[in-house]
Amino acid sequence: MIAAPASELGRRVPTALAYGAVVLAALIGPAPLFLALLVALWVLGVGEIRRLLREGTGLMDVAIAGSYLAFGLGALGYLRLLGPEWVLVALIPTWAADVASYAIGSRFGTARIAPRISPGKTLEGTVGGFVAAALAAFAVCVYAGVPPLATFVISLLAGPAGLAGDLLESAVKRSAGVKDSGSLLPGHGGVLDRIDSLLLVAPLVALASRLP
Repeated sequence: MIAAPASELGRRVPTALAYGAVVLAALIGPAPLFLALLVALWVLGVGEIRRLLREGTGLMDVAIAGSYLAFGLGALGYLRLLGPEWVLVALIPTWAADVASYAIGSRFGTARIAPRISPGKTLEGTVGGFVAAALAAFAVCVYAGVPPLATFVISLLAGPAGLAGDLLESAVKRSAGVKDSGSLLPGHGGVLDRIDSLLLVAPLVALASRLP
């Protein structure tokens, strides 16, 4: 991945901060407020999936995208019912991986891991993202009082789960012949582009929450 132009960073950073502020504001509010945000994300995400269909995505790709959208957002809703801290266990490692993989990949990335699906993904950025996700997951799990076994599982798998979600959405977009799922979020693309990793990290955390 080549270094990002300053103009691109100028769009990405304010959008990421605004998105994060909205999510955290909904999270610390009453549970119905956060659930309403999830419904809004679902509606926007379905709209983007329909756009991808019009661009030529196969029905199977759309079915997969729709399934992981509902599954991932449902897992976030379940985590919110367990407590806001459980949502943070999913959010913070995902965001840490996104920031680290982008920063490291933009600066040092040379070895592309999936050039036909996601040309910007590099080995260096991916490894950096995995490390950041593991450290962030461990820290937030300790803060939230997550049991040791669940902490270990989340710390180990949050990075790979996020990458899988990212690549799955990228494969759908490539089938449709588009770069982004939408244009709602300047510098990031659409809603699916922003939550793709989280849609598989959240179910991982939800499953881990059931561990003793």
